[in-house]
Amino acid sequence: MNYRQIETFYWAARLGSFAQAAARLNATQSAISMRIQELEARIGVQLFDRSQRTARLTPQGTLLMSHAEEILLASDRFLHAAAEKEEIVGYVRLGVAEIVALTWLPRLIRFVRENYPRLQLEIEVSLSHLIEEKLYAGTLDVAFAACEMSPSRFVSTPIETIQFAWMCSPDLAAVPEVLTPKRLSELPVFATSREWQFRGSTLTWLTTNDVHFRNVTICNTFRTAASLAIAGLGLAYLPEQLYRAEIETGRLRRLRSDPEPSPLQIYAIRPLNAAAPTHLLLEKAAETILAEPVVGANAVADK
Repeated sequence: MNYRQIETFYWAARLGSFAQAAARLNATQSAISMRIQELEARIGVQLFDRSQRTARLTPQGTLLMSHAEEILLASDRFLHAAAEKEEIVGYVRLGVAEIVALTWLPRLIRFVRENYPRLQLEIEVSLSHLIEEKLYAGTLDVAFAACEMSPSRFVSTPIETIQFAWMCSPDLAAVPEVLTPKRLSELPVFATSREWQFRGSTLTWLTTNDVHFRNVTICNTFRTAASLAIAGLGLAYLPEQLYRAEIETGRLRRLRSDPEPSPLQIYAIRPLNAAAPTHLLLEKAAETILAEPVVGANAVADK
């Protein structure tokens, strides 16, 4: 559950239409529907009566509407309080997963420079299990990664979900169209980590389906894994939003899995007892830029 989903719920309910909410938030109607579905799945409550032509709230949705409004107002108050840019001074050691570095990290850095010029970031791009270790060791202050940290020591706020899929070269004829865990275990794989070092839904999928790679090459970056997959040397587990062009042009083939893996959840992670306002500020900055539409050559589809 994240700010963007709550904001979408609020405006869809207030305007009485998913289409009008899409126009208000500068998003597609399908993106609005997906955000609502993700929020309903996360909280286990149906917010809208789907039998109506308008975006009509269920009784549970009506009860939650006031809470959504409080969250939006609190966010506005936070941004207003942070308007005095020169008061935000600090140095933050920030860990980010590769998927973050390759997608919205440049926008985060631009946002920080424009709004908090006296906030200095030391950024380390690494695998989630290594970021996890450094958070526990105290050598990182904040992180954006798939780590699932102990709630007794850290605050982990979900900020983004990312769909991954197994991919390979179309020329790799031995790979079936539907990939089962047993078949996957037998095929050559390029992975960014060993099985036990994955985190989140990826580790859950591998563990639940008892996947043990027999022919795996560890190459620790998506770019390397993707290039080796494109060369026809094996399979790679890649974020769909980064490799849509390769799929559309036929350089990569997206494989269907049975069962399909769940999207990977990215968290904003900070120590529970961290007193520095810069830690919370970075979390809110990430939520702000993820709620904004992406335009230009590097834009990826809104989820």
